[in-house]
Amino acid sequence: MPLAETTIQDALNYIYDSLLWSFQFKENGWFTPGLQFGVTSGGQSAGTITATRFTDTVVGDATAAAAWVAYQTAGTLPLLTQYQIRSPYYSLYNIIAFDGVNTFTLDRPWMEPDGAGLAYMVYQAYFPVPVQDFKRFLEIRDTRNAAPIDYWSRSRRDLSVIDPQRTVFNQPAYCVPYEQDARTGSPTLGFMMYELWGHPLSQLPYTFSYLRRGPQLTLPTDTIPYPLTESLVLWRAKEVAYQWKEAQKGDNVARGSGANWLLLSESAGKEYLRELKIISSRDRDMCEVYYNRYIRDAAMGYFGQPFATIVGGLNVGR
Repeated sequence: MPLAETTIQDALNYIYDSLLWSFQFKENGWFTPGLQFGVTSGGQSAGTITATRFTDTVVGDATAAAAWVAYQTAGTLPLLTQYQIRSPYYSLYNIIAFDGVNTFTLDRPWMEPDGAGLAYMVYQAYFPVPVQDFKRFLEIRDTRNAAPIDYWSRSRRDLSVIDPQRTVFNQPAYCVPYEQDARTGSPTLGFMMYELWGHPLSQLPYTFSYLRRGPQLTLPTDTIPYPLTESLVLWRAKEVAYQWKEAQKGDNVARGSGANWLLLSESAGKEYLRELKIISSRDRDMCEVYYNRYIRDAAMGYFGQPFATIVGGLNVGR
């Protein structure tokens, strides 16, 4: 039974990767919570911290601790463990735990200037993708400022040259790969994370479209995403299972005895390809919606009209 379950899941993943499917296109978003605690443009707020080099904890003074506890008690989102903390203007550290009193546990030992009475900043610069099987972005939009976000032209190495201290605080213009989420106890453990740059110290909404691989089968009640069918997955699983069975034959098996597993595998493979062709043709039009470009004739429809009723003015161009 475990082998059968693994074979079926492998078959489904093979189908996910063999073609582009409409159910792999998704939309989601991020909301930057802005600067929560620490140094603001008007000076220092919410207390100070004490840090000791080579240890992975920082301790807040009475003012800082009170602010952290109030935030957690209110049940505000994002969680404190989704934020980053820094001493201006040194490296960012992920907060992976809060003891509920006055201490943050960090994702690595503190390697910055240490001591008591340190100024600090707590905000979110790293954002996890919505699903663990995330493949890539299709587009990202700043929906407040009507601006696209560049996710393709900058790397972390580029940012290390342009802004090594990460002191550019602005409306983010770039989305840059960071790393897989390795924060202990994180609800997005293993998810890819991205850095928004310049770092967002204000609250802004972002919407993005992305491509995912596809949902995994974990429970007996799980279903195959449309337009895939159970029979398609089973034909692929049988093809592989029959090959496995053929490989189990030993030298002591009499010639001509038992089933011809190789022939059964070939037959299952043909049925799989036949059904795959039918299903993929049915889904192709939905996929092309995301990639095909349609240019309206100026003599037809809205772009050919001389008067724009939305703005109440004359349309003098395209």
